[in-house]
Amino acid sequence: MPTSCVDLEQTTAALEWQWEGSARFLAVPDPSNTAIRFTIRLDTETGNRAVFEVMVPIKFKDQGSASAIYLRISPLFISSFDFSTQTNPSDALKKTFNCSTTCLNFQLDKPIAVLVPKYVTEPVTAARVRSGKILDSLRELSQVKALRIYIRDALLSLDQLVFIRDCISQRKLEPFSGPDYDISRMYSGGGAKATALAPPVPPSYEKAASLAPPVPPPYERKRSRQDSDPPPNNLSVIWNKLRKLESMMAGAQEPTEIEKPQLELPDQVEKAPPMHQADLTENLNAENAQLRDQVMRLENKMLALQEKYESLEKKHERLEKEHESLERDMLVLQETQNNANEQEDTTIIAMQDDIKALGDRTDYIERGKDDEDFAKKIKEDIFHELAARVACG
Repeated sequence: MPTSCVDLEQTTAALEWQWEGSARFLAVPDPSNTAIRFTIRLDTETGNRAVFEVMVPIKFKDQGSASAIYLRISPLFISSFDFSTQTNPSDALKKTFNCSTTCLNFQLDKPIAVLVPKYVTEPVTAARVRSGKILDSLRELSQVKALRIYIRDALLSLDQLVFIRDCISQRKLEPFSGPDYDISRMYSGGGAKATALAPPVPPSYEKAASLAPPVPPPYERKRSRQDSDPPPNNLSVIWNKLRKLESMMAGAQEPTEIEKPQLELPDQVEKAPPMHQADLTENLNAENAQLRDQVMRLENKMLALQEKYESLEKKHERLEKEHESLERDMLVLQETQNNANEQEDTTIIAMQDDIKALGDRTDYIERGKDDEDFAKKIKEDIFHELAARVACG
């Protein structure tokens, strides 16, 4: 029997695309206890209509609660479609799938449409670091023309997959229309809007000139500095000065008889009056010791800042885990409340049925005493019931 409809709604999915020559994956959204969802509907009975949609949970800066970004793939812009089975998912996909998967490979004529809630201020910004990484991935996705969507194997039969491929290759599919697919009704009626996830705009020249210089990276004492790595900005001058002074000291202690080397002294030494060689060496040693002391103090300060940063980072991770735990507890409580409401509704319906039955019995008792017509009707009903049972054997 030929397939004419495909309806797969909100199934767990993961995404893959190519960016700058390497494979990129998006499998875990924010919050991490949710999942990326993929919806595909295709109907050729009432009209050649289709929708391909990916929902990625994320937290926007404009609103603290969890929301989502929708990626809509218009069937008009799908140039080709193919599929394959992955029996051993890659490490990036094992966080979402621990079984074989079906890979849906889309080739597009135009990039994917990105939909966000109307209340989000553009440019779109994330509420925290994890959502920011997801937003960066979606920026890449919004610019590519090839996409792979992974779902659990066997959710779509082979006939359905071949049917989807044939419909796309014939280029006869169009997007669904109607209120169910109107973006103004998305996000619980709040509405959605299309947006372009462009990279953050760099600051203007005047603003960049007024900004403070960047904080130097933490200095790790255990890791030896390589010659190719430039020293931090606040230590470069000191290290250069130290090397300069050491070279001057070495040159001052080994002068040749033919030609005396000319020492490249710092500004304060060049301007000083000529002095005895021993005094010069003593001054250079004192300055060298002072510079080394400054370097040591800067190193200690950097180590303290690094420890403080690591402590804050651990605290931030702990708070994120507590927040996710609270979200999971809220979901459990909400599910428990829904179950309790359903049970309460069932109990109320049963009580209403019991009350109705008791009312019928009471009416029978009250009317059966004096109402001959009612008693006659009861006798007829009993007679018909007995006759029906006898007729049925």
